[in-house]
Amino acid sequence: MEDKTNTTAGQQPKTPGDRLFKIKAYIKGFWKDALDLEHGVDKLLTINEIKEKNSMSGANAWMLMCSIVIASVGLDMNSPAVIIGAMLISPLMSPILGMGLAIGINDKNTLKKSLAHFGMAVAIALITSTVYFSLTPLGETTSEILARISPGPLDIFIAFFGGIAGIVSIARKDISTTLPGVAIATALMPPVCVTGFGIAKGYGDIAMYSMFLFIINTVFVSLATFIIVRFVLHFPQRDFSDAKEKRNNTIYISLFLLIISIISYYPFSRLLTNREQDKKIELLIDQVFEGKRELFDGKEVISSGDSTLLILKVYGDGQDFMTNYEFKDLCKNIGLENTTVQIVPTTNINEDDINVLHKKILSIQDATTQLNSIQEKSSENDQVIQALKDELSRFRMQDDLFKERTGFIKAIYPDEISSVSYARGQSNDFTKVKQNIPMYIIDWNKKDKNYAERQKVIRRVLQTQKDMENIRVIHNY
Repeated sequence: MEDKTNTTAGQQPKTPGDRLFKIKAYIKGFWKDALDLEHGVDKLLTINEIKEKNSMSGANAWMLMCSIVIASVGLDMNSPAVIIGAMLISPLMSPILGMGLAIGINDKNTLKKSLAHFGMAVAIALITSTVYFSLTPLGETTSEILARISPGPLDIFIAFFGGIAGIVSIARKDISTTLPGVAIATALMPPVCVTGFGIAKGYGDIAMYSMFLFIINTVFVSLATFIIVRFVLHFPQRDFSDAKEKRNNTIYISLFLLIISIISYYPFSRLLTNREQDKKIELLIDQVFEGKRELFDGKEVISSGDSTLLILKVYGDGQDFMTNYEFKDLCKNIGLENTTVQIVPTTNINEDDINVLHKKILSIQDATTQLNSIQEKSSENDQVIQALKDELSRFRMQDDLFKERTGFIKAIYPDEISSVSYARGQSNDFTKVKQNIPMYIIDWNKKDKNYAERQKVIRRVLQTQKDMENIRVIHNY
């Protein structure tokens, strides 16, 4: 029988293998075009542009100072919008991109210049922010400041991919508008301002950890730039005059990368340690509140040196948990040997407490009514009025509550504190007179240079209590 298959003269019929090969070639070409970064990139122009913007003198220095002041004001006012605005005008990213570029193209001179101007930028930022926080009338530790002293693994990813976006946006002029977004995402500037805050206020831990976050951002933005320049865009590398210059350049770059790796080791180890500690704390909470998770009202972790104070907030009377659990052994079994657990009842109200409070309110109302009546009758009753005022002023904290709160303080530094006193007073910051301010006076067994750190820890513990937001802690040696 005659073969009636339709074929063109001289052309072989397509086999399934040929079709599969064409499909593979199409998919390969599609992804190559989709991921191609080199198309449309002027490499020499990109190198020259980064070198030109690498300087931190003249206008760039003034721009940096202005952006640092704006960012410091934003941190001081706890305003994310102001901080973002400061990052938009900051030229701090230019020398960091310059360092990554210099390493990628083996340009020793550009690396030296980038390092010099980067050091100049850091110095300007630290001086400006330190001066600001030394003069500001506010100067409180806001949530925006606290957010810059705990670098996490996600900060590393943000810095790395932000660096990739930064070098790509400069190399590709058609997407250069993304550079301001890169400056915001990598958040290079706020950590330096927080370091200035720590220096101005004498908070060494805040200054150190915020500087570590800045170093992490700097390292990974530079690393991303190096990888894109060297291995993705294949920028032309600088030719060396002889083998000795090439060897010396390799040594300089290797030494620079080694120093950066050493500097970055502590933040990474701290990240891993904190991550592990958080997991252990969550395990402890699960065991303590097993079957009673609805009573858990949050936690606060306060670290001081090698010791950690874990405050567990509970609804209701927290003393039940204190008696049911031996926290020292429980922490040891979980791996939290240097951790002290303190239970804080956030809603400790029962019928007896309400009755006592009601009686106090009635007595105050009666005394106030008597005082107003006497004042209206005659000014001759000044002595009686003074006696009533003295009676009103003698209201103090309930004994059980006073013992409980002073016990919290004693648990933090059991061997150093000799006594704790409590009072309520007035304060005048020459803008407003504040009344009824709670004050704790701490008597120490001996003077210690870390009194500021102690004061901060004790104040944070007490602020977890009701009506203690504006508390004052006074040291007495």
